[in-house]
Amino acid sequence: MEYEGVIDREVLDNLLEAVGGDGEFLSELLETYFSDSPQLFSTMHMALSAGNAEEFRRAAHSLKSNSANFGALNLSRQAKELEEMGKTGELDKATGSLAEAEREYDKVKSALEFIQKHG
Repeated sequence: MEYEGVIDREVLDNLLEAVGGDGEFLSELLETYFSDSPQLFSTMHMALSAGNAEEFRRAAHSLKSNSANFGALNLSRQAKELEEMGKTGELDKATGSLAEAEREYDKVKSALEFIQKHG
């Protein structure tokens, strides 16, 4: 499967069930995730440059929660680590971790688009 190891299909299926099996609504939620995530990454980059640990933490927290909702559990774990860096103010290691999370997001987006298209 195109998404194995990237998306936990059970979590995504549970979300579909939670929205009453409305695939169109789920697609709208996915589109929102696809537009919000790059903005969150951008916010984290800007916060990192500015040394704003709290803004960094908030953006990482949103990415963590949003990703978990769609079954992107690896990305959610990475975002949790970024959130912890923001919480403790230890942003010195965040650059590499942020780049890793962005690479994982690219996989997540491709996987979710595949699922969206092929079911």
